Amino acid sequence: MRFIADMMLGRLARWLRLYGYDTLYGVEEDDEIIRVALEEDRVILTRDCGLAERAEKLGGRVILLGSNDLEEQVGELKRRGVTFRELFPPSARCPKCNGPIRRVSKDYVKGKVPESVYERYDEFYVCKNCGQIYWPGRQWREMLKIDKRLRA
Repeated sequence: MRFIADMMLGRLARWLRLYGYDTLYGVEEDDEIIRVALEEDRVILTRDCGLAERAEKLGGRVILLGSNDLEEQVGELKRRGVTFRELFPPSARCPKCNGPIRRVSKDYVKGKVPESVYERYDEFYVCKNCGQIYWPGRQWREMLKIDKRLRA
């Protein structure tokens, strides 16, 4: 399942990417969201009743979310049959650009991350599209705590 999220759902879009879902975000115009969804067979995620109604009339698949809270949105998606698999690699996508993330050797990141990070960690990942480097540091641990709540 691939998604396109409207501009009200940026946080949800980033989390869906971390769960491995190909999720477009950043398209501002409703007509463009509908066009992309239909052309690329994506499910539209929105809180906008008008957008949902127009898209459905044109044959688009839509999940209309009622909440503005991330945990409640995830609950709504679960009730609609969306499964939340393993967080982060190997299936994760870049939360910034939606590109695939792959594991890289420690040598690959030498000189690209702070020296203290290089010395402290052995596990690194990089986005194939934007080059963003990830490692299991403090932010990663905080995201795992949020993940537990989202899966509950």
